[in-house]
Amino acid sequence: MEKKLFLGIADNSRYASVVLGDPSGKIIATSVGGSVNHHCWGMEQARENLAKLIAETVGWENRVYLAGACITYKTEQAVECLQVPALVQGILDGAHVTVEDFARSSVLGMHDNEYRLFLAGGCLGLAIFKNAVQQPALLRKEVLMWNPALRLKARLLEILSTGGVSCVEELLFIKSQIEESRSMCVLTETLDRLAKQGCELALELAFDLAHAFVQLVMHLSAHFSTLDPVIGLYGQVLLGSSTVRNRVRHVLGLLFPKCQIVDVPFAPAKGAYLSSVLARRSGFEQEVISNVFA
Repeated sequence: MEKKLFLGIADNSRYASVVLGDPSGKIIATSVGGSVNHHCWGMEQARENLAKLIAETVGWENRVYLAGACITYKTEQAVECLQVPALVQGILDGAHVTVEDFARSSVLGMHDNEYRLFLAGGCLGLAIFKNAVQQPALLRKEVLMWNPALRLKARLLEILSTGGVSCVEELLFIKSQIEESRSMCVLTETLDRLAKQGCELALELAFDLAHAFVQLVMHLSAHFSTLDPVIGLYGQVLLGSSTVRNRVRHVLGLLFPKCQIVDVPFAPAKGAYLSSVLARRSGFEQEVISNVFA
């Protein structure tokens, strides 16, 4: 194992993904574990989750080799108010620890392309565009993804009023999970299962979600200098539902035939890892980034 290691942790308030690498940009290990956002889970639980992530990804005895670590959070409140010393004390004592905005890490952790669009789907649909040549700043657009639940409710009432019963029980269950902000896995797994069974209402809801993602891309497409950006898909809705993902890929492929659409489950963590390396090096930025995406 290299004498110096760097760590990137991306937290979405539900779970954390981790990327471990060396100073040159070589990724050594990845993992997924519990959230390290103490605003959501409390400091004791966040520290326990962080310690477990370090033990599983780095190895507890190898912490001495950690020269830097970057943690990226989805919520601005967590970035601004996170009690970093209290979170990492006794766990990352020897590393230079920084905190970064989720948007910057996500785009940095995508393929090394001048035109990158990061498309995330969870409780919020989020699109972040980076034009490294003409638009150095990140452009972002987001929308609540629960809007389809309103249509689902209206259609369920319509079906019930006409005596229909197909899929109603399971779709009512989806609606209850959405309203109670339960796990997104329930939504995506049930949608896919019902869609494969030919449930029209499940397909309607899945295509509504897909349409919302496509609209996010269209909102930012006016800033495309070329029509061949790399579009990265991230999050439980896009990566957890093949029905939604395939529809998004199909429509975006028709709208932007030259674009490259890729799944990027570790992009935020990879970007955080790159930030932790670049924070300790100067003059080697392109070398490190090129090695990551080689």
